[in-house]
Amino acid sequence: MYIRSISPIIATILIIVIAIAIFLILYAFTSGIFSSLSSSSNNLINQQSKVISFTINNVYCSNNIVYFNIYNNGNIPININNSQIIFTDNNENIISINGSNIICNNGNIIPIGSNSLCHIINDPCYYDYTNYIKSINFIYNGISYSYNILNNNKFNLINNFNLFTYFFQPTNLTISNNNSQGYLAQLPQCNISNNQYSGGGYTGYNGTYGLFNCIAIHYGAISAVVWFYLPPGGQGPILSFNGVQYLTSPANGWSPFIYVGADGKLYAGDWYCGATEALEILAPISSGWHMAVFEEWAASTSGPYYLVLYLDGSLVGQNSTSNLTQLFGCYYAWPYSNIGNGIITNSWQGYPPGCSSWGCWWFFNGTIAYIALYNTILNQTQVQQLYQSGFPNTLFSNNLVISYILDPTYYNNNSYYFIPYYVNTQLMNQMGINNYNAISITPNGNVGPIPSSQFVYEPNPPLS
Repeated sequence: MYIRSISPIIATILIIVIAIAIFLILYAFTSGIFSSLSSSSNNLINQQSKVISFTINNVYCSNNIVYFNIYNNGNIPININNSQIIFTDNNENIISINGSNIICNNGNIIPIGSNSLCHIINDPCYYDYTNYIKSINFIYNGISYSYNILNNNKFNLINNFNLFTYFFQPTNLTISNNNSQGYLAQLPQCNISNNQYSGGGYTGYNGTYGLFNCIAIHYGAISAVVWFYLPPGGQGPILSFNGVQYLTSPANGWSPFIYVGADGKLYAGDWYCGATEALEILAPISSGWHMAVFEEWAASTSGPYYLVLYLDGSLVGQNSTSNLTQLFGCYYAWPYSNIGNGIITNSWQGYPPGCSSWGCWWFFNGTIAYIALYNTILNQTQVQQLYQSGFPNTLFSNNLVISYILDPTYYNNNSYYFIPYYVNTQLMNQMGINNYNAISITPNGNVGPIPSSQFVYEPNPPLS
C-alpha cells in the first residue's frame, strides 16, 4: 500500500494553526483569572478608600436653640440622622442627643466637601454662667470629633424636657392674704463714685447702688421688661429698689418700681427730690400672663427725667419731672434692687390697708417668670416685638445688660431660683459687676431657694 506523506507546507500551516489555538485558549483562561483578581483587588481598594471625616465648629445657643457647623471633608456623604451628639457640662454631666433630633439647613445628608449649619430640636438651650456646656462630641459610624466650646458662649441644655413650659404661682396664704411674708431675689450691686446727675437744685449721691440704679446712672437710661402671671386678686411689688435690706424696719428709702396695687391696677413709678407723693403711671390689668415694660431716662445729666409704661406691647402713658429722681441718686444711694418684694407707703397709689404710715414690706403674690434689663430706651416697635416673641429671648442683645429666669431645675431639688439667662459681660464689666447671680431670700431673711411647696402648676405661659 502506498502512503502519501504530508507536504512540508501543509505541516507548517497545521502547526501554526494549532499553536494559535492553544495560545487563544491559554489567553482566554489566564485573562479571566487575572480579570477576576484585578476586579477583586479594585473592590478592596475602593472599600479601603471610603474615608469618613468631618469637622464640627461654631457651637452656640441662640433663642433657645443649639446651632453648630459641620463640614464633610471625607469622601462619602454623611447621614446626620445616624449620628449622635454627646454634650459634657463643666460638672462632667453628660447629655446625649440622637441624630433624629438634628436638622440641617441643606438637608440631613451632608455631601462630600459640603458645609452645613445644623440645629437641635426638642432640647432647648439657655444661657447659664454657673452650670454650662463645655464640650461637644459628634459621633458617626464609630468616628468621633470633639470640640471645646468657647468660655464666652456659656449655655446649658434641657434634655428632652422643655423647662419653659412649666411656671408656677404661689399658694401660701400668708403671702396671698396678709402680704407680710414671701420670697424675693436680690440683684447685684455696683459702686458709683462719680454721679453727674442733678435737677431741681439736687445733686446725685455716690455710693453702693442696686442693679436698677447702676444701669440708669451708668447709661442714662433703663428699660425693665418683666413677664409675670397675675392670679385673681393678685397684688404687690414686682420690681423695687430700696435703701434698706429686707426685714429692716421701714424708715426711709423705698420705691416700688413696678407693682400691682391693692386696688387691682398696675403701677410704675419713681420718687423724686422734693416730692410729697410718687411720680406714677397706672393701667387697669386683669388676671393672667402679662408683659410690662417700664422705662426711665434722663434727657441730660441735669434732667428732665422721663417715665414710660407699656403693658402687653401697648403704650400706657408717660410722666416726667425736672427734679432729680431716686433712680438717679436723689437723697442718697439705694443699694438694694429686688424682684418680688418692696416697701410701700401711703404716698403711693394702691397702698395696701393694714400697713403703717411709715410703710411695710410687701410681696407679690403672683409669679414673676422672666426679667430683662436694657441700658437704653426701647421704642414701641421693639416693645411689640418683645411681646410677640414671648420669653425667654435675646432680642436687641447689644443693649441687653442681663436677664433672669425662674429656674426649677437649677439645683435639682424641687426648689426655685432666679438665675441669669443672658449676661452681656462687657456691659456688666463696665459697671464693675462680675457676680451676676441673684440672691434668693426666704421669709425669715435667710438666703435660700423658694420651695416647691409654695407653687402650683400654671399652664400656657407665652413662650418664645
